[in-house]
Amino acid sequence: MNIIDRPALAPLTTLGIGGRALAEIRLDNPEDCLRLPEALAAAGGFVRVLGGGSNLLVHDGDLPFTVLRPLFGAKGPDGRPAEPDILGEEDGPDGRRVLIRAGSGMRVPHLLAWCAARDLAGLEGLVGVPGRLGGAVAMNAGAYGCSTAPLMRSLDVFTPEKGLHTLSPEGWKAAYRHFSLVEPCAWYMSVSVTLSLRRAKPGSVRAAMKENFLRKKSGQPVHEHTAGCVFQNPEGQSAGRLLDAAGMKGRRRGAMFFSPMHANFLAHDMKCGVPGLCEDALFLIREAQRAVREKFGVELVMEVKEWSSCPC
Repeated sequence: MNIIDRPALAPLTTLGIGGRALAEIRLDNPEDCLRLPEALAAAGGFVRVLGGGSNLLVHDGDLPFTVLRPLFGAKGPDGRPAEPDILGEEDGPDGRRVLIRAGSGMRVPHLLAWCAARDLAGLEGLVGVPGRLGGAVAMNAGAYGCSTAPLMRSLDVFTPEKGLHTLSPEGWKAAYRHFSLVEPCAWYMSVSVTLSLRRAKPGSVRAAMKENFLRKKSGQPVHEHTAGCVFQNPEGQSAGRLLDAAGMKGRRRGAMFFSPMHANFLAHDMKCGVPGLCEDALFLIREAQRAVREKFGVELVMEVKEWSSCPC
């Protein structure tokens, strides 16, 4: 466990904006959970759990919370990226499946490369996601027909009420870009995940990942500083198309702008000479919601998570 006082949060997010937290607690091993209640009591404030920071809009200024950084499974004893554990196999409706367990701090690109090298299918839709596995769980992340939650067989979590414990699929609820625990808790932190992946033909997983990435690269600003899609897709519709038709593509305020490539991506221009501010991002988000509401009668719901001074 490593505790950092008054950390700047902007460098910990892909959007690159945000103020300072009370403290940052980095956890490398599940044993660190034993010391966590004492560390949180000393740090103060309420708790936020931060993975790779790829789906966050953090407010500016001094923020009254402590950030937990679950880095379980990020690195092995030699300092190199850790690898998942292969637990065994199971029968599935689509053939034999392999059970693997990975720490929530494992970076998604590293996990995908590991799966591709072993022809294990199921996570191809996460290609291009820069975050960590715990964040993919928390958002039930996915694309191109893939979602994280249906592949999960168990989840090791820490909650302030129960400490470290293991959940089966009956212990969580998942929907489009949503994941929550059934048990009541103030907050939870993913520690490790057991996934069931399908055995595929040699080379097919790598080929699918390449195809998905090229599709994503052709239509999304993968090289910009963004937080991913700002809004959820309304049922049967594309948020990006609605925003484009409402005139939001390329709209700018300060260093923040809606990408000219894809209107559902809010980006940060770090070279424009003015600081990127959360207040500018929020102004554009509210303007976008209003424009789509007035033109189409559709209320866009934020997919990006907003971290403010409120613990709600």
